[in-house]
Amino acid sequence: MRVLDHDGSSWDIQEEEILYFSNYKNTIFVHTKEGEFVLPTTLSDIFCAYGSKGFERLDRSNVVNIQNIEDYDSNRKIVSFNNGSQFTTVSESNDLRIKKYLTARKKSPANL
Repeated sequence: MRVLDHDGSSWDIQEEEILYFSNYKNTIFVHTKEGEFVLPTTLSDIFCAYGSKGFERLDRSNVVNIQNIEDYDSNRKIVSFNNGSQFTTVSESNDLRIKKYLTARKKSPANL
């Protein structure tokens, strides 16, 4: 995926590097462990393109690569990435769904 740095330079990033996408003031940001980039599109388009690849819309402001979630704080309704240094929000309606996903992932033989 080609994205823009804040100085306007372009970068190629791989899907597995993406932690989540967020929307702020009609601008889509791509969050990775290496930084934050701009993507000229909409969250709806992002979800259409990446929904079948392990990305989920957890509230109206983000689309998350659920495979990169490290922890979920159900009291604060946030998922965290990158040893807690990055996080994004989860809507009340997605609380149970993210809990079920993380419980199933912990029980997966690949994680034993």
